[in-house]
Amino acid sequence: MQPQSARMLLYAGGGLDDRIEQMSEDSWRSCFRPRGMLLTLLAVGCVLGLTHIPGESIPRVLENVAPVKVEHIIGYSLMTGFFLFSLKRPVRMTLLVTGLAALALIGLLDETTQPLVHRSCDLWDYASDLTGITIACGIFWASRLWAARIPVP
Repeated sequence: MQPQSARMLLYAGGGLDDRIEQMSEDSWRSCFRPRGMLLTLLAVGCVLGLTHIPGESIPRVLENVAPVKVEHIIGYSLMTGFFLFSLKRPVRMTLLVTGLAALALIGLLDETTQPLVHRSCDLWDYASDLTGITIACGIFWASRLWAARIPVP
């Protein structure tokens, strides 16, 4: 059978667009827990929203809550934690690495776009973002190891 004929058999009974849409929806749901991904996206939106409040418009309540580096660590730890716990088992390594790289890229874009709203772009803030990602990964893997060692009655 020629490759083109095999493709025609594969897509028989439905349009190509229908198959691709169904396939992408099924593969998305097979990799992620939808509520976990929703929490991840909400956390990303909150962190980016808070870090892009113009410097002169920051409410006094938010000014001295915690040191800035700690805020970055907490924000990126939460985003990463939500992402990691949204992954279904078994975790696909390419998906994991891609997601963590995307979070690191979000941190980089976050820092480089802050001067647009009269905030400072700081390499140490980005290092804090990466530290938050690393801490969340450590907690995630430690929890997985701990869960694997404890027999469930």
